[in-house]
Amino acid sequence: MNSTPTTARRNRKDKHIWTPIEDAFLVEALNELCVGGCWKVDNGFRSGYLGQLEKAMEQKLPGCGLKVVPHIDSCVKTLKKQTLAISDMLTNSSGFAWNDEEKMVVCEKQVFDDWVKVHNSAKGLRNKPFPHHDTLVEAFGKDRANGKGAEGPAEVIEDLTDNNNFNFEGDGLDDINFSSPTTQTPICPPSTRPNKRGTKRQF
Repeated sequence: MNSTPTTARRNRKDKHIWTPIEDAFLVEALNELCVGGCWKVDNGFRSGYLGQLEKAMEQKLPGCGLKVVPHIDSCVKTLKKQTLAISDMLTNSSGFAWNDEEKMVVCEKQVFDDWVKVHNSAKGLRNKPFPHHDTLVEAFGKDRANGKGAEGPAEVIEDLTDNNNFNFEGDGLDDINFSSPTTQTPICPPSTRPNKRGTKRQF
């Protein structure tokens, strides 16, 4: 079905080209959720984490206008797909190596072309810098491409309506430190927040 002019204009408006600094802050925010101890679980992230990323991006880049849908959800899925594709190349096949200085997968062109024939998610990753790979492996390493930890439409809606606050700081790349745990006390998801008697409160 052909798009109407109105739909075409909406699609162009929703399309966002992420800048390197936006990428860096999004990865930083993911890292903060991981080290905070509340949002990261073995098979992914708790429901509501995308809403926390939206709040973090607004605090790090005021006025950026990046929303869960259509921006953050799409970008996180792409980062996850690329991270897992690189990990698969490096651990499940010979002929691939990681250039830690350039932060990219290196291999012979024919080796890569043969791999992409059956691993489409790796397309375009040969000799392409992927500077945040180490941090993203920590975020997505156990969240394999089997659907575990992935959010469906209901969870995305919950992200948009989640009113919990999560404090982030930093207004430039010089403030980014992916290896150091955050010193702030995170606000945990409602299902893990203790009540006054020390038991878990159910909502």
